[in-house]
Order: sequence, then structure tokens, then C-alpha cells
Amino acid sequence: MTGAPGLGEGRPPSPLRLIWTTFPDSPTARAASARIVELGLAACATEMPAYSIYHWKGRLEQNAEVVVLYKTTPKKVGMLFEEIRRLHPYGVPEIVEVEAGRVYEPYLRWVLDVVDSEPEQAARAAGLATPEKKTPKRPARPRAPGASGPP
Repeated sequence: MTGAPGLGEGRPPSPLRLIWTTFPDSPTARAASARIVELGLAACATEMPAYSIYHWKGRLEQNAEVVVLYKTTPKKVGMLFEEIRRLHPYGVPEIVEVEAGRVYEPYLRWVLDVVDSEPEQAARAAGLATPEKKTPKRPARPRAPGASGPP
């Protein structure tokens, strides 16, 4: 494989998928996104305004739309595609999966915790280090009234 080091070479596939779709307006996008996140198919949905220019049935169309970017895991992509299709008002909705090459590890762990039924297994499969177990702090001993110095 060629390419710049650190851009995916030698690493397992990312456990984060970005699913991109467009909706005709914000209320439609938000209703679909609330349902999708509620079902646990995505950890997050980000809505962005957009303006699309495209060919449809032999005509050049131009419309304001809303882009939604869902953050999920490979295990949930199929179900997420199906749910977007079920909720979508377009006859041929744009639904695109993108593998995230690099992801800030704390964010990735959050997505895995929210969406994956086995987040630690998914993290290990992605080559993430096992988080260090913090040694619990020893509870402070109560100080005797009038005592000085450390407990």
C-alpha cells in the first residue's frame, strides 16, 4: 500500500462511520434524526444547511436542503440505511457511508459507548488501547477535632 504514513496504513478499519443524507427541510431532518438517535442507530446527528444543484428527470433542479451527518459504527450501518430510507420523503434519497480514517480517540470511545453493544470489544478491534484502570483514591480518614497536619 502506498500513501502518507498515519493515513490509515497498517491500521485496522475505523470503527466510525459517517452516514450522509439530505432532507428537504429542518423539521423533516430533525424528526428523522431524533428517531434514529433514539433507536440507538447513531450516537449523534449533525444538521447543516445546504443548497443543491442536480439533474432530476431530465431537468436541472436547484433547492435548499438540509444535510445530516450521522455518526455510527459498522454494525449499525445497514439498519441505519433502512431507517433513513423508511423515514425519508424522497423517492431516491442520498444515503452515503464514509469510513472515518482518523478519529479523536475520546470522541470515538464516546460513539462506541453510545452505539455499540460491546464497546470495549469494538475498541480493541480498532486497535485502541485499553483505557487505564484508575486506582480508586483511598477515602480520607476523619480528622480528630483540633488535630493538625495531614490525616
